[in-house]
Amino acid sequence: MGKVKSKLERKAELKATYDVYINAWGGYADEPKEKKIVTLIEQIAIGLDIRPSFFYTIAVGEGLGKLYLDFDFNYTNNQLITDKTVNGFQTLGLDFFSAPEEFNRFKKYLPNDYNIHDEYEPYMAERNERNGKEIVPSAKFKDLESALKGFGAVLAHRRDLFVRYRKQYGLPAPSEDEKAYWMYYFFQAENDAKLLLSQNKSLNIYHSKTRSRKSIHIKALERVAAWRYILHYTIFSN
Repeated sequence: MGKVKSKLERKAELKATYDVYINAWGGYADEPKEKKIVTLIEQIAIGLDIRPSFFYTIAVGEGLGKLYLDFDFNYTNNQLITDKTVNGFQTLGLDFFSAPEEFNRFKKYLPNDYNIHDEYEPYMAERNERNGKEIVPSAKFKDLESALKGFGAVLAHRRDLFVRYRKQYGLPAPSEDEKAYWMYYFFQAENDAKLLLSQNKSLNIYHSKTRSRKSIHIKALERVAAWRYILHYTIFSN
């Protein structure tokens, strides 16, 4: 058996491979006090046939890390609190969750008893992105489990959109990196992702030369690299 690589060695390898900033997000789930988030994600992600480590990577990158797991007041008796209301817009990037036309697209990935006013309340959030300031129909979830189930439903829907369009355009089965990259791209901007697949006729994750960390391309590469780094922590089952 060869020498087990240190985290710093693995981080350097990933930096050389992907040439992006390597986010060390495993630190949000590698302590006993954070065990509840690992358990919740394992249960929800496996039920949706999503790798728990990848589910976690995307959730943490959307805000779950810095805006929930990083706050001391979300812990009591050295254990994560999971029964607080969760802001889906700030914490999980669920900007349009409560829009009826959107909810109908991913509700099949939710439990049958997952309902408005029980699991979540709609609310209008203000965001400022590439289209300028706008009001979007997000949601406030009753607790962390409800929030993660909602997030998982959206992520599973975007995964299946990727599969549908990949097949429609006659593209081959993706590698693990390609699947992770395009799932995130579809999560962020499904119309842009669809257009890129149609135009490029390729799953190549290095299709763009942009270096801007604000671009979805670089964000997607960073998620792939962060996910590979999280795997080195062996926090999740896969």
